[in-house]
Amino acid sequence: MVDIILSIVEYIGVISFAISGTVIAINKKADAVGAVVFALLTCFGGGMVRDIILGITPRIITNREYHYLALTCIGVALICFALAFIPKTASFITKHSHDFAIDFTDAIGLSVFCVFGVDVAIELSGGENPVLLIFCGCITAVGGGMLRDICSAEIPFIFRKHIYLIPTLCGATFYSLTYKHIPHLVSMLITIGIVIGLRVLAIIFKWNLPVPKGNSEGIKENKSNESTKELVHK
Repeated sequence: MVDIILSIVEYIGVISFAISGTVIAINKKADAVGAVVFALLTCFGGGMVRDIILGITPRIITNREYHYLALTCIGVALICFALAFIPKTASFITKHSHDFAIDFTDAIGLSVFCVFGVDVAIELSGGENPVLLIFCGCITAVGGGMLRDICSAEIPFIFRKHIYLIPTLCGATFYSLTYKHIPHLVSMLITIGIVIGLRVLAIIFKWNLPVPKGNSEGIKENKSNESTKELVHK
């Protein structure tokens, strides 16, 4: 029963990340190949980085279950891409991409892949190093999104959008410290709740880490002064 629940949760995470990756590809005017690549990067990029760091061949290549997950990801990406050709759907995606299609689906994907990143590290390392477990949970959750954002020529969400990393860090820390002491499924579900809860609260209340404004304001002032001088000279 637990294995079935874990499989369902994993597919939910893949579908969620596939949607967010595809929506960003659509907003960037990518073609169908770009949509599929963005979706795959979002879903499996972090896991590939984790596996390489742990010294194993990425599971997306060697594990048959991951092949099914990849096919699901590709299918979701192509469906979302096809829906973007329907005028009303395309308009909805454009207007509400950051309200739901990206933010909410990213929150679900973050929580699920955080859990599975810690699980893989436990399986391979024995779970004796909590720092390694937390790192693997975080890189699995946010690594794919970082690669997706870099490919779309954006500053990654992790550095600028509603405390993106902090919920993952809190969830990975909780899971790493509690999985031995409470039932596995309970620890997993609480972790998922922590990550989704913090992300949703951050989105609703627009929580962000402080960003220095002096330099950017100075740059804007210099640009405005330069443009004014050019107008005067003309």
